Amino acid sequence: CNTCHQRHQFLPAVARHSEQCKACYWGKDHRDWEAYDISIHGIVYQINKWNPVEFDFSKKLSDADYVGPTCQYCHMRGGHHNVQRLSTVYTSMGMSNADRGAPLWKEKRDTWVSVCDDCHSPRFARENLQAMDEACKDAGLKYTETFKVAENLMLAGMDEPMPKDLAPDWSGQHIWSLKIGAYHDGPEYGGQPGESGEFRMSNCSAVERICFESVGYWQTYIMKGMAHGSWNDATYCDGPFGMDRWLVKVKTFAEEAIRLSEIEK
Repeated sequence: CNTCHQRHQFLPAVARHSEQCKACYWGKDHRDWEAYDISIHGIVYQINKWNPVEFDFSKKLSDADYVGPTCQYCHMRGGHHNVQRLSTVYTSMGMSNADRGAPLWKEKRDTWVSVCDDCHSPRFARENLQAMDEACKDAGLKYTETFKVAENLMLAGMDEPMPKDLAPDWSGQHIWSLKIGAYHDGPEYGGQPGESGEFRMSNCSAVERICFESVGYWQTYIMKGMAHGSWNDATYCDGPFGMDRWLVKVKTFAEEAIRLSEIEK
């Protein structure tokens, strides 16, 4: 409780400030605070947050008429930790490869638009959310290509060996840890039929770590940036540029491994 509400200040007015979310919601793999802070919305908040006319934190969230959104206003609408009802298949922080514009998710998308249209027109909201869908789709293409290069290396026996002196994964084995939308089962992946490696950043080979960072860090920058109105994260910042760099890293690693294998033969 102290993290969000502060010792001796257990007040709703205190908890309604965006900074209360900063303690947990920041960092490479869930860049919420950074995306919000440098967005148009975040700038409006930072400039006006001490003005009680623009941000009256004494009001309930359901009665708020802020000049710009706060973390709580969007994610705790009506006082509920219920952000999932506003998402559109943005599971795994935008890393899942899915058609987010499909009719299946229309209800959630409409709910999200209904929040934006407190200040913006529905058309404006839908266009921005469509832009987010397209940005994540482009990122997904890079992520799939990156993983495929690594998978082909592993199947050809040219990936680095798993560091078996470290702890095994959740299945108790050392199964290949990368997944592309489905299980990789069978002995060629190190496990039994129906088993899959654990998607992780540690206890894995160097090339698998590069793949994890591509999707776990840079792809989430893109989704978080677009979702929070920080388009810099999804254009010129580390999001797409990071994915590009890491794709080149994996391809370079693969080329060197193939050349070394031929030399050894």
